[in-house]
Amino acid sequence: MTKQITLFSALAASLLVSFAAQAADTAELKVKGVIRPSACTPSFTGTNVVDYGTISAKGLSATAANVLEEKTIAFTVTCDAATKVAVRAIDNKASTVVTGLMTAINSSLADKNAYGLGAAGGKNIGAYSVRVITSSFTADGATPDIVADAANNGTWAKSASGRFNADGTNRQSFAATGATTPGAYKTMSGNLGVTAVLDKGANLPLTQNIDLDGSATIEVQYL
Repeated sequence: MTKQITLFSALAASLLVSFAAQAADTAELKVKGVIRPSACTPSFTGTNVVDYGTISAKGLSATAANVLEEKTIAFTVTCDAATKVAVRAIDNKASTVVTGLMTAINSSLADKNAYGLGAAGGKNIGAYSVRVITSSFTADGATPDIVADAANNGTWAKSASGRFNADGTNRQSFAATGATTPGAYKTMSGNLGVTAVLDKGANLPLTQNIDLDGSATIEVQYL
């Protein structure tokens, strides 16, 4: 919002009073948008829920992180026409991450890869990671290389792990085999992998039901 101020000089006092009576504050209205030659839609096949079912509290370690099995979920990006896109995943529960758990999955992972699993009884439950399972994807029927922009600055390299960062950096894209520049495709399909890690049992309120409550937004960016 802006205010417009008009400066008058060399006017009689009576004229200033007259103009002041007509003055008004103003606000600017802007209309924005982008017309694209094609649009792309991300979707999950069947369900958007990764369900770990019922987990027995008795089976959890009280002194160490509890790594659950990796679950896969089918994911597709469908475009009206061949389009260069990137995919990223942004954590909607970042405040509930238990730090330091990712190394239980893989020593190379860090808190930047951790997504929150929600809280129960005032305690954060754990964390999970999300990755593109690189070998599972096809792009218009061909097998692409998955490439990553780790710094989120347009510098692409072959993705080592397909892992997303919870803040939306380290976005992933699709390139022709052997290339590092994202290619234009109409349909990109494959699996995402989700691995949850529960905090050590001594830190959890195991005398009550604990519902895992992770949530992330999968976003398609146009390149």
